[in-house]
Amino acid sequence: MRRLVSEAILVSLLGALLTLGGAAPAASAADQPGDAPSSIKIKSSGFSMQEAWDELTRQMEAGGTTNWVIVSLSLIGVAFILERAFRLRRKYVVPAGFAEKASELWEKKALGDIERLCERKEYVKTPLARIVAFLVKHRTAKLDDLNDVAGDIASRHLDRHAMLSYPILTVATLAPLLGLFGTVVGMIESFDTVASAGALVNPRMLSGSISKALITTEFGLAVAIPSVFFYSMFRLRTGYLFNLLEEQASTLIADWFIQPAAKEAAHATAKAE
Repeated sequence: MRRLVSEAILVSLLGALLTLGGAAPAASAADQPGDAPSSIKIKSSGFSMQEAWDELTRQMEAGGTTNWVIVSLSLIGVAFILERAFRLRRKYVVPAGFAEKASELWEKKALGDIERLCERKEYVKTPLARIVAFLVKHRTAKLDDLNDVAGDIASRHLDRHAMLSYPILTVATLAPLLGLFGTVVGMIESFDTVASAGALVNPRMLSGSISKALITTEFGLAVAIPSVFFYSMFRLRTGYLFNLLEEQASTLIADWFIQPAAKEAAHATAKAE
């Protein structure tokens, strides 16, 4: 069972470590005419996925406990990345076509239909549907109050989405720090080995500690780099969706409350004259 769990964890980092760790052999200089393609050269050099897997397993063992903590942290980051990729979509914030449907029903004065539209399964949890439901329910309130509460609803949802992105940033911050911690531990072990060996120092005695120092840094960076990328992309996506939410909510408030009020005021002025 432990081997199966270890293999499942290691697979998640295999691609990144092959790229960052340089597991693949370096490419030859320029291909000469008649030479085989690069992929064939790699195959003929003896490189295989099994060798990459063995190398990754060796690095995990060499890194020790620190590497396992980094990998466990990376799984948390992957979980939140998948959650954000699934939940941070337009249909969960500003469903396409929802504002148009609500406007059509408003023009027909079908307020009950708007409330039922907001309660439909695909819309009920979206911030735009909750804003529309509030506007319909409190349509007789002051315009300033409607604007304030609509903004509060949008802000609460924005904060929730932002909070669900913070764990990815936490992983991106802690992973290189853990790698640095492993580096420090490895260097301390190296110096202890030198101190205890005295004049009989053998370079092989230091290889394990130095390897641990470098490998933990490698793993920490392999986790941190994609985490920073995904966090930045999700922040951009969140900003875009909530700008779109603000735009559509403001348009609905203007069409439903501001323009009719302005027309009534103009009509009353014209009638008074």
